[in-house]
Amino acid sequence: MENSAATIEKLFERIEQYSKTSFKLYKYSAIYEIAALFSSVAVKLVMTLIVFIVVLLFTVALSLWIGDMLGNTAYGFLIMGMFYIFLGIFLFLFRKTWIKIPVSNFVIKSFELPKQ
Repeated sequence: MENSAATIEKLFERIEQYSKTSFKLYKYSAIYEIAALFSSVAVKLVMTLIVFIVVLLFTVALSLWIGDMLGNTAYGFLIMGMFYIFLGIFLFLFRKTWIKIPVSNFVIKSFELPKQ
């Protein structure tokens, strides 16, 4: 009878050890996925900032050049401002297919579990 009780006790100890190990594994897997997502977002933010600065400088240079060609610097900035208004309207019209769906797909793919 004592042999049976010792076997059951060992079984419970193994079950407890298995559950603790499984919990740690899921916790580390979640930490890895979250870290991968945040690092990917950080890279995209840095690249977006760089592109923003380049576009800003290019826009100012182009505005000055257009203004110089037209004889008034304000006209260059006015033309570039109207260009960005039309670009904003165009992006607003296609925001779902060009922005919302790709960002949603990126987030979903970031949280997909590897195939086993």
